[in-house]
Amino acid sequence: MTQRPAFHLTTSRREFLALGALLPWASPFSRVKDNPGNQPGSRKLFLFVDWYHVKKGEQNPVLDPARVSAQGKELREKFAREFNRVFDYGEHGFRPVDIPWGVRIAVEPALTSEPWLIPDRPWEDVIYWTAVIPEEGRYRCWYDFKLKGKNLDLTFHEGRAMEIGASATGYMESTDGWSWTKPALELYRWAGSLKTNIVTHYANSGTVFRDNHGRAEERYKKFHFDVLPEEEISPDATSHQRYALYGVTSPDGYKWTKHSKPLIRYFSDTQNIAAWDPLLGKYVGYFRHHLAGRAISRAETTDFWDWPAPYPIIYAGPMDSPADDLYTNGYSPYPDDPSLRLLFASIYHHDSDGADVRLAVSRDGRAYQWVAYEPVIRTGGAGQWNSGQIYPGASLLHLPGGSLAVPLRGHNTSHNEAYFRTFYGDYKIGSGVGWAIWKDARLAGIEAPHLGAFTMQPARFDGTRIQINARTARSGSVELELRERGQALEGFRFADCIPFRGDEVWADCRWKGQPDLAKLRGKTLELAFRLNSAKLFACRF
Repeated sequence: MTQRPAFHLTTSRREFLALGALLPWASPFSRVKDNPGNQPGSRKLFLFVDWYHVKKGEQNPVLDPARVSAQGKELREKFAREFNRVFDYGEHGFRPVDIPWGVRIAVEPALTSEPWLIPDRPWEDVIYWTAVIPEEGRYRCWYDFKLKGKNLDLTFHEGRAMEIGASATGYMESTDGWSWTKPALELYRWAGSLKTNIVTHYANSGTVFRDNHGRAEERYKKFHFDVLPEEEISPDATSHQRYALYGVTSPDGYKWTKHSKPLIRYFSDTQNIAAWDPLLGKYVGYFRHHLAGRAISRAETTDFWDWPAPYPIIYAGPMDSPADDLYTNGYSPYPDDPSLRLLFASIYHHDSDGADVRLAVSRDGRAYQWVAYEPVIRTGGAGQWNSGQIYPGASLLHLPGGSLAVPLRGHNTSHNEAYFRTFYGDYKIGSGVGWAIWKDARLAGIEAPHLGAFTMQPARFDGTRIQINARTARSGSVELELRERGQALEGFRFADCIPFRGDEVWADCRWKGQPDLAKLRGKTLELAFRLNSAKLFACRF
């Protein structure tokens, strides 16, 4: 059952910039975009958010030479020669080989910044869904918001009311992710003035993505939740059957067009995210679904204008609290490795009327699993801007300095406090968007609270250095041994390793005598780690 800690990690912009100054400079606008990443031998960045890169090990039989038949001796030689599988002679039994022990996967709770987006224009009320895209030396942000003073319509489904209409999408941009400009685009009027940053009124339940695969006139896309054409609604239709997601496109992110064809005929009434998956060669969509409460569904297609029905991929299960719903999906590929797909899923807790965030991962883009059941992003403490509920937007990205961040919408009110605004009319609901932030590659890691060890899957080494991203206790350490076909390499054994101690985002692995790693280029290596009160987040060549 999910535990929801009461404490909150927060820090200021100045502290974040100081944190970034400690990291190797990395421009978020020139990161590796197309590393295939998911094939052994091609990976250069190994993120320990799951057991994907870790050998499971085995119990290897030990043969009593007195009992091995003549045919058995021939087979033993054949296994060694053709399969590199060595069966030792000795006392009859088993010898453990590369079996991980003493380790677990642990998420790294995010720090949360103060909000950098608040409703501070005369036309802006509550902030809704947000997407940030780094491109051409700047960050571009599209955010949906309720138009101030405009009446909302209500639609009902399964006893719930959802607000529709009276919303718009605003645009702003930044060079550093902290200081933002809301330009006067002169596209939509407010109170008789064109000096607004509003780009479209098609602003329900979808976040913007850039589609480099699509046509230039449809470079930017998003979903819009709206009612079906009247002629397609039967007289006895429920609210579930009256609505659909439509496509909205733009050539430049400023001028948007709503297309008339319904794409998803379903009551997908909250943040729905689409993207182009370069490894699958398809558009992928992640949607609101309903199965044992609110759930997350998925669909894929080669044609953005022709979607199959989504199918549920994650819903509240036996390990969840019976009071929990999966509210939004927060889909994003990892910015340096598109083979690692992430869901920053907001979990709505009916018992507390609040929401926090869990992390799920997928290596094939279709099957997802939780990294952990505890939150990776927590709500703020009493009185803070995000103390009631939080919802990550689309797009995990790098900020200047190399840190990872995802836009985080927060409210200082709980979920059902929105009803007070509906009935009272003047009930104040605070909202804003800040960053949920981690040091580079530190969403989660392999942790040994005491002593532990594991061996990585074989990978081709084509570099000149091996670096780790790790943190140890004061008396802890990380040690590394390099092996080829299970055999430790001379000069790179555990006995030769200079243990890593401390807390560094990327540190070179070292051995006594400073052996030349370049001589190992082209070899397929197995990296064996020993951890002592340490957490290892990632490794890279």
